[in-house]
Amino acid sequence: MTVSRDDERLNMWIFTICYAFIYFAAPVLYVGVIQAALCDKLGASRTLASLPASTYMLGQLAPILFSWLVPYRLERSMVVWANCATGTLSAAVVVSLALPLPASVRILIVVLQGLLQGLSMSTSYVFMAQCLRRGTTAEGLARTLKRTFTVTPFFAVAGSLGAQYLLNPGLPGFAFPHDFALIYAVAVPCSFAIALAARRFRLIEVTDEARPPLTTFLTGAARDFFTSRTLLLVWIAYVLWYTTLGATSNLTLYTREAMGREPSDFSAFMMAIRFGCKAAGGFLLGWLAVRAGLGSGAMGCIALLAAGCAWAWVVPGAGYLFAFGLLGAGELGGAYFPNYVSSLSRPTESTRNLAIMTMATPVSSFAPVLHGFLTDRFGFTASFAFGIATAVLSILLLWWILQERASAPSKGAP
Repeated sequence: MTVSRDDERLNMWIFTICYAFIYFAAPVLYVGVIQAALCDKLGASRTLASLPASTYMLGQLAPILFSWLVPYRLERSMVVWANCATGTLSAAVVVSLALPLPASVRILIVVLQGLLQGLSMSTSYVFMAQCLRRGTTAEGLARTLKRTFTVTPFFAVAGSLGAQYLLNPGLPGFAFPHDFALIYAVAVPCSFAIALAARRFRLIEVTDEARPPLTTFLTGAARDFFTSRTLLLVWIAYVLWYTTLGATSNLTLYTREAMGREPSDFSAFMMAIRFGCKAAGGFLLGWLAVRAGLGSGAMGCIALLAAGCAWAWVVPGAGYLFAFGLLGAGELGGAYFPNYVSSLSRPTESTRNLAIMTMATPVSSFAPVLHGFLTDRFGFTASFAFGIATAVLSILLLWWILQERASAPSKGAP
């Protein structure tokens, strides 16, 4: 069965609308910058301030279980339920920041929220990608990614600038930590709006099949995925990409070194730069993906992350903030890597393979804390050098994959 033109057009727009809401709530849903600034202002060390980003990554274990448990007919519903859970978690943080709780308790709640949001958001991303896979053609998928990640980052710019205004200069009567509570409050209606929009996805029918026992499923899925050299190397490159991206929270704390100012003074502005440049990156990477394939788009994302670490290392003063723009554009690897693997997979294997790709996130959850530790022990240059090194390794792996596939076009999918 093939998707109709009308259904494809609808699904493309639903995907774009969902990401518009995701990006408008980016200061909360993209765990890292705002959370590091919040924990820093609550008195946390650099290592502890990077912990919410690590727990968020560690929490992304859910998709591999749900890819076994959830029948194909409920894949759309998983997007709905996951975003309802995310909205509820954001509301819980709002309450914790509004109540007169000790700083240590607030830090703990932010860290736990990162963990649980990692579970809900990773589930949403995997099943939303599967809905797009089941609701568009291969060409439509590439065009959707280009349009979505060219247009929707401007919603993140708007949301981030609004968050920056709440933090500095702020609203009368909303001093710290109530200013951060307002930022989290924005994410609540946005998450529920994503759930409502996702209900309208129209998917091609895929016949449900009997699921094997969980242990059999996990071992079989891992065997099928990791015995494919192409998929294995893409997964390793994805882990290395995530390891470089783990520098983002630490880069936020570099504000004191580069500008002599508090990270919270610029944290939301960093998000605005990050997503403003993501729009430009979305267009350029989308153009590259349409012309040369999703694998080339993923390679471009890695190169941008390496450039971001290098920029922060060598550019002093306020100019260092452009590093967040380069990291924001490179962050689109979170869309290009999974969709590259999806394009190599049959529809009945796509959700499972996407879930295994998501396992790269908890595997690399050590990265933000490691970047913080390297900084506490050796200084920020150690973190930047480590980020560049892992990005270069990722580029080399993906280049090898693309060269190998180009030289053997008749082999088909791995």
